[in-house]
Amino acid sequence: MKKLLIFDLDGTLVDTLVDLKNAVNHALLLKNYPERSLEQIRKAIGNGVAKLVARSIPNGVDNPDYPETFAEFRKYYSIHATDFTKPYPGVLNQLINLKKQGYLIAVATNKLTDIARPLLDGFYPYIFDFIQGDEPGMDRKPAPMMVETLCKRFNVDKKDAFYIGDTNVDMETAENSGVDFVLVTYGYRTKEELDIQCPGRPTIDHIEELDEYLKSRFS
Repeated sequence: MKKLLIFDLDGTLVDTLVDLKNAVNHALLLKNYPERSLEQIRKAIGNGVAKLVARSIPNGVDNPDYPETFAEFRKYYSIHATDFTKPYPGVLNQLINLKKQGYLIAVATNKLTDIARPLLDGFYPYIFDFIQGDEPGMDRKPAPMMVETLCKRFNVDKKDAFYIGDTNVDMETAENSGVDFVLVTYGYRTKEELDIQCPGRPTIDHIEELDEYLKSRFS
């Protein structure tokens, strides 16, 4: 029986925080808006880059400068998406190990598909069976569409799918999709934040713990 593992990207597979901050601040400064700190950007991540920019610009989407600011963000980030981005320690070895065990491995991310795919192919070549990002016709997480699309693509029942993320948005995505999940505490939400935002939900502190967690889940 095929088993499908669906990973979030930002904060779960790779640390993209600095590059996202730089792109947001580049776009804000072009319109003479104040820069955002790394901590402000960390807390604003989770619902895609459109929401990230909306949370960063004064008055959000109601700001008449928002469309141009978002366009500038996308332009800058498409060029500088990997300037400081790096994979989290141990993730590559864990993915290789899971692949050897026969798991199908996919990604569901609110990052734009045309950025997510080359970024992940660069850090984790030949690992992912499919990378699903934000694109026309695809509802963003926490809507269940990405997870459901991946399950259908691989003809995997939801009981044989498992989601790995790092924020309350990932929890909501998994629960809306009807699949089991675990949240990592090394990403864009601290363990303390997850305890508040996702009370009682399962967490792991290190990616190496995922192997044993899955064995108990699918035994």
